[in-house]
Amino acid sequence: MVINRKNIWSLSWPLIIANFTIPLVGLTDTVIMGHMPNSVYLAAIAIGGIVFNFMYAGLNFLRMGTTGIVSQYFGANNFEEIFFSLLRPLLLALIIGTTLYYSKNFIFDVSMYFLTPDPALEKFFKEYLFVRMIGLPAGLLNIVFLGWFFGMQKTKSVMVQLITINLVNTFASIYLAVFLDYGIYGVAMGSVLAQFSGLLLSIIIFLNSFKQYNFNIIKLSKILSLKAFNNLFSISKNLFIRTMLLVFVQAYLIKKAGLMGVDQLASMEILLVIFGLSSYTLDAFAHSAESTVGASIGSRNKENIYKSIRTTTELALGFSIFIGIILYFFNYYVLAIFTDLIVLREMIDNIWGLVVITPFVSMLAFQLDGIFIGATLAKEMRNCMILSSMIFCLILELFFQNSLDLQKLYSCFLFFLILRGLFLTMYLNRVFKLVRN
Repeated sequence: MVINRKNIWSLSWPLIIANFTIPLVGLTDTVIMGHMPNSVYLAAIAIGGIVFNFMYAGLNFLRMGTTGIVSQYFGANNFEEIFFSLLRPLLLALIIGTTLYYSKNFIFDVSMYFLTPDPALEKFFKEYLFVRMIGLPAGLLNIVFLGWFFGMQKTKSVMVQLITINLVNTFASIYLAVFLDYGIYGVAMGSVLAQFSGLLLSIIIFLNSFKQYNFNIIKLSKILSLKAFNNLFSISKNLFIRTMLLVFVQAYLIKKAGLMGVDQLASMEILLVIFGLSSYTLDAFAHSAESTVGASIGSRNKENIYKSIRTTTELALGFSIFIGIILYFFNYYVLAIFTDLIVLREMIDNIWGLVVITPFVSMLAFQLDGIFIGATLAKEMRNCMILSSMIFCLILELFFQNSLDLQKLYSCFLFFLILRGLFLTMYLNRVFKLVRN
C-alpha cells in the first residue's frame, strides 16, 4: 500500500464512522437512565459500566495483540499465518469469556467490595451485571474479529460490524427499556442481543473473506503452536497490564466521584461517555496507524513507517481541533442529550472548558498507542502506563485528599492523558529500530 493522505483517509473514514458508534452501548444506557426520575438509575449504570470496562477493556489485548501480529503477517503476505493468527486468540477468547460468565457471582461480590456503591444501588447494579454477562463470551469473540479486520486493513468490515452491533443495541435497548418498560433489564438485554448479532455478522464476513484461500485442512498442531502462543502471550500480558491500569484510572475516577455524592458520580459518568465519544473518533487514525505501521514492518519498509506515523498523526491533530470546536459551540445540545436533570447539567457546565480541550490533549496518547500496537511494542506501552497511573494517583492522594471536587478530579484525568503521550514519545525511536536499513 502506498502511504499518503488519500490512502490513509480511505482507511480512516470508515473507522471514524464505526468508532463513533462504539460508545453507543454505554451512551444509550446513559441517556435512557439519565431521563429516569431519580439519579440512582444512572449511578447504577455507572457502576455496572465500570465493571464491564474492566472486563472488556482489560481483555482488549485480544484485539490489540491480534491486530499487531496479523498486520505484520499481512505486510509479509503470509496468508496461512494470518488465518491461524485469528483462530488462536478466538480460542483464548472463548475460554476466558465462558469462565467469566460462570464467575458472575464472584465478580458481583468483588465489585461491591471495591467500588462500595450506595446500598440503594445494589439491586439495580446486580440486575444489570447478571444480564449483560450473558453476552460477554460473544463480546470477546467480537473483539478478536475486530483485531483481525484491523490487521487486514478491512476497515469497511469494521464499520459494518460495529454499526450493526450498536444499532441493534440502541434500538433493542430503547424498545425493551422504554416501550416495554423493562428498565435496567431492558438496556442490559439490548447489549446482549447486540453482541450476538455482531458475532454472527463477523463470522459471515470472515468466511467470505477467506474462502478464496482454500485451507482445506486445519491442523490442530498449527493452531496450538507453542511458539505462536508464546508470542501471543508475551504481547498480551503486557497489553493486559497496560489496559487494566487504564481502566483502573477510570474506575478510580468513578470511585472518587462516588465518595463526593450520587450526583457527582452521575456527572462523572456523563463526562466519561463524552470522553469516550471523542476518543473513539480519534482512534480511527490510531487504528490506521496500527495496520499501516504493522504492514510496513512486515514488509521491511522503513520509509513507509515514517509516512504512516506522520500522515495519521497530522489527520488526528486536525480532527482533535475540530471535535473541540464542536463541543465548544454545541455545549447546551450535547448536555441535553445526556440528561434533563438540572443539578447534573450545572455541575458539568461549570467545567465545560476542560471538556472542550480533552480531544486535543489526549490525541498524542491515542495516536502513539496505535503506532506501538502495530509495532507490537507492548512492553513499552506497559511501562508508560505504569508511570502515568502512579503519578495520577499520587497527585490525587497527596494534593487533593481533603479538597477534591469534580473540576480537580477531571483536571487530574487530563494530566494523566498528557503524561501518557509524553512518556510514549520517549520510546518512539524503537519503532524504527525494528526494521534494519
